[in-house]
Amino acid sequence: MNLTGEWQFFEQFEAGFDMGSAILKQVGEKLTGTLVYREYIYGEGSFLISIDIEGDVFEDRLMMRGKSYEIIDAPFPVEYCLDDRIAELEDQDRIEGHSVDDQNLEGRFILRRIIPLLS
Repeated sequence: MNLTGEWQFFEQFEAGFDMGSAILKQVGEKLTGTLVYREYIYGEGSFLISIDIEGDVFEDRLMMRGKSYEIIDAPFPVEYCLDDRIAELEDQDRIEGHSVDDQNLEGRFILRRIIPLLS
């Protein structure tokens, strides 16, 4: 299974949720890419963030780590903690798993492959 491509991203966590997209590139067992999403925090508002990620692809699972981030747009100061994400690989067009950050905030996420329309 090759994970290279464009993906829709959604994550739910205790304080809110994230919606956006990912561009992933897989070479062998290594994965790199960028997540860009809007994080909605209940009672506070939202901000737009871009995260560079790297990871390892195994036969049946994926481990991704945030390497760096940039806050693209935020109406308030943001201190962001990068996540580690672990997912099971059961479907070539869907990745589901969980995340945890340095503050032990956990979430559940899903990536769905964006399949280009045939011309």
